[in-house]
Amino acid sequence: MGVVLAIFGLAMVLLASNRIRIDVIGLFILVALGLTHAVSNTTLFGGFSSQPVLVIAGMLAMGEGLVRSGLTTRMARWIHQWGGTSESRLGATLMVMAGLPSAFISDVGLVGLFIPVVKAIHQRSPVPARNLLLPLAVAAALGGLLTMVGSAGNIVANQALMQAGDSALGIFAITPLAIILLVIGVVFMVVIGRRLIRPGSAPLESDGAALHAFVSEVRVLPHSLLVGHSLNQSGVFSDAGLTVAQIYRNNVRLAASSETVIAANDTLVVVGPLQSILDSGNPHVGLQLLGDTENGPNLRASGEITVVELLIGHRSRWAGKSLVDLDVRHRWGIGVLGLYRQGQFVHQHVARVSLRVGDILLAEGNVAQVATLAKEQGLIVLNAPTVTPLARPYQMWAAPVVLLASLLLAAFGVLDLRLAIALGILALTALKILPLSEAYRAIEWRILVFVAGMLPLGQALIDTGVTQKMVMWLSAFARVIHSGYGMLALLFIIAALLTQVLSNIATVVVLAPVAIGVAHHLQWAVDPFVLAVIIAVSAAPLTPLANKVDLLVMGPGGYTYGDFLRVGWPLSLVMLMATMWVVPVFFPIH
Repeated sequence: MGVVLAIFGLAMVLLASNRIRIDVIGLFILVALGLTHAVSNTTLFGGFSSQPVLVIAGMLAMGEGLVRSGLTTRMARWIHQWGGTSESRLGATLMVMAGLPSAFISDVGLVGLFIPVVKAIHQRSPVPARNLLLPLAVAAALGGLLTMVGSAGNIVANQALMQAGDSALGIFAITPLAIILLVIGVVFMVVIGRRLIRPGSAPLESDGAALHAFVSEVRVLPHSLLVGHSLNQSGVFSDAGLTVAQIYRNNVRLAASSETVIAANDTLVVVGPLQSILDSGNPHVGLQLLGDTENGPNLRASGEITVVELLIGHRSRWAGKSLVDLDVRHRWGIGVLGLYRQGQFVHQHVARVSLRVGDILLAEGNVAQVATLAKEQGLIVLNAPTVTPLARPYQMWAAPVVLLASLLLAAFGVLDLRLAIALGILALTALKILPLSEAYRAIEWRILVFVAGMLPLGQALIDTGVTQKMVMWLSAFARVIHSGYGMLALLFIIAALLTQVLSNIATVVVLAPVAIGVAHHLQWAVDPFVLAVIIAVSAAPLTPLANKVDLLVMGPGGYTYGDFLRVGWPLSLVMLMATMWVVPVFFPIH
């Protein structure tokens, strides 16, 4: 028990730090459990062939088919058409359009698709983007509750039920309940939640005002001490904490690397408070400021060169790496001008900053290069809505029909869920909606490795008696309060707080067996208490760490932790009361 608790505690610390990739944490758990012989080898590696891992992978691929069919693009257009310019109407339309497909599509991937749509909406309406992005995240998280395959937490919870010898919840068993919760969430955000969001502008909404404040163009004069020396040798800019993003020579752009030798009359695009160098009094600096500083410098963003906003997505290979590590300039020809993180513009030593999901890079580069880069590296271009491949008219309707047919075959027991999903993927491939290469690309392997690591850890907690001790503590509390409703509330609160420091998957892995054990011990129905856990991990955005969708909108919305607290606490309280009211109606406690 001590060994398992130590592994569990360290894994939780790593998760709470939000600095280590979750697949690395999953591998650490597997190695630690294996070396300490806490579980058998069959249990240790059984997670990779378990139903949760296979179903999560299959649903991610099926969801990609739904995206490639053009349905989500059409839904984005409907938001433009039906939302109008009213903030409440736009918010309600956006939340409904995002919540419904989240029943089948990864909520994080769905939010990544809709963030550029929200920015495009802002361009044609007076509604600030930050007033729509948080409702978008709330809707996507709640939409994942519409089916038992809508989120990884739901799938893991069903696995816990089966391991305990109980019947798994049907795919659509919670749909009526979840529709009510989604409606409550939409009404709350439209009527109350949007008023709790701190007034302000999202990053870059002011048409580049922040960019103009930190980016300058200078010409290198013939007598400058930079002439004949590389940027690294001179140290003029690095010593002042400035970044040379671009170098132009005779109207030709050069790689702005530390080894590039500067020549007379070169034009440098410099990021940072350049005035400190110009006012230094050193006559040998030899730099001449160009452009109208009041209206912003001329960034040469004409023709094929453009300034873009790149959001680090949840699948991005850049997360956890610095621009120096990535060698962005040489490999992709992209010049990074600055970085937005949690609403703040970072301009000093940007190249050395370790990138995180939700960061926004302000970059300059070739249009075609940027498009290729974004696709290959998991970046989201915020300047324009995501463009999906052109689909044939029949594909937009064929994809959802195939998906629903597959799930209905499983729901009515005709086929095993895993087989039904495989059949659906095969049908999408045969209809030329989903190439297998794109299906593989859509699968979030980091999540699969993490789940495969967490499942044996959950089993180890059960086998060593840790879960049973938690069951006994909660059962003693239940006897004191003499209320199944009180236990529903307690499990919701514990799960809501725990998911702020752990992932929703880890929270369900730990708490679902506890909820099941308490129900068995007190001879109550199992399903209501498991549902309290999975609802809590999707409906309590107290911090941006509660869900990856919250991290994803934090940068583009310019939100702070305070914004999530202001909206999250009352929303969580409303969802707690709704859970205590609605769950027993559909799933009686006794």
